[in-house]
Amino acid sequence: MRSTMKRLVIVGLVLTGWHGVALAEDVSLSEKLTASHCGACHTFKRDEPHGMGPNLHGLLDRPAGSAPGYDYSDSFLQRLDGQPWSRELLDAWLADTQAIAPGTAMTYFQDDPGKRELIIQYFESSH
Repeated sequence: MRSTMKRLVIVGLVLTGWHGVALAEDVSLSEKLTASHCGACHTFKRDEPHGMGPNLHGLLDRPAGSAPGYDYSDSFLQRLDGQPWSRELLDAWLADTQAIAPGTAMTYFQDDPGKRELIIQYFESSH
């Protein structure tokens, strides 16, 4: 009985460790993907200055158009001002910024839902 319990505990620890490694790899992949797709125009750490686009630290649940000191385009504000950045809104935005806010300064089209999911996961993990 004791040996069976000991084996179960060891198996549980091994599986948990592997899950942790897989999770860390997903976070690393999402961070790299976000940096390569968004980092040319945006910054991500708290108190970093804006780039061409606003700083994205704490993006999820933040009202759109609310990064202090950033001058948003009129078309962006007309369509999105004050709406909270939800997972669903961010997914739609990443799929086609112009479909959400035609004429906005940002043009980005990510057709791959897997890549959009990884970018969203990055914002969830850095929230």
